[in-house]
Amino acid sequence: MLIALSAGSLRGLLARAKAPLALHDLPTYAREELDLRGLNLPTDMLAGKSLADLDRIRDRADRVGCPCLMLVETDPVDLAGADARQAAAMERLRRLATAANRLGCAFIGLKVKDVVTAAQLERASQGLRVALTEMDRFEVNLLLQPHGGMLEKGDPLVELVKKVGGFRIGALPSFQHAHDSGNMRHMLRRLAPYAQAMLAQVRGFNAKGEHLDWAIEPCIETLRAVGYGNMLSLEFTGKGDGLKHLETARDIFREALKAIEVAQAEA
Repeated sequence: MLIALSAGSLRGLLARAKAPLALHDLPTYAREELDLRGLNLPTDMLAGKSLADLDRIRDRADRVGCPCLMLVETDPVDLAGADARQAAAMERLRRLATAANRLGCAFIGLKVKDVVTAAQLERASQGLRVALTEMDRFEVNLLLQPHGGMLEKGDPLVELVKKVGGFRIGALPSFQHAHDSGNMRHMLRRLAPYAQAMLAQVRGFNAKGEHLDWAIEPCIETLRAVGYGNMLSLEFTGKGDGLKHLETARDIFREALKAIEVAQAEA
């Protein structure tokens, strides 16, 4: 199971007044300071950047052994709306695919906007099929995040993935969403089989070293129990400097994975 870093966790370092971190230095920081070998980028951090800027990020990522793996669209995309809005969504997806390709990303994380009826679910599936046909030449996969309306629930999101079909569509679950669902383990079990990546939010740890709001170890155990072995993207969502919290979470993830592997080997 690959542990990567969401670049959004390091926004504070890019915005600090003294010696701010440059965007193209994010892969180096993730690799050398956090010992992580993968980077995921939210699109709002790339606003205004040229293709040459994206190439520079990719070159640095490849050089330090911390490749860009996923581009996550910040704003929901309207694939279930009227024709004009869907046409705009298609153009946005083309731009995302171009950016992902230049960065070397294999995945695009996406929220589909305003799916509240079965008809909108069907329309969204049709739009996604068209989009994937056009995006196939970029060799990127679309991963759908739970988001609002019907797609906040596990079963409708799985239904949408199945309606679209093919190997370039999947789910992008998250620890935060699973927790908010009221039954964290159930939601992780439901979505993990359709996920090629997962957002592992980190809110922080108390003085006892316990993660706030939910325990991390049971999440890892649940994922391994259903055979999930794809990417986990660490994403700090708490307040203040998240570096120590990210390091703690990384170590907990690695220890939990190691313990599970040892147990399986001895079974």
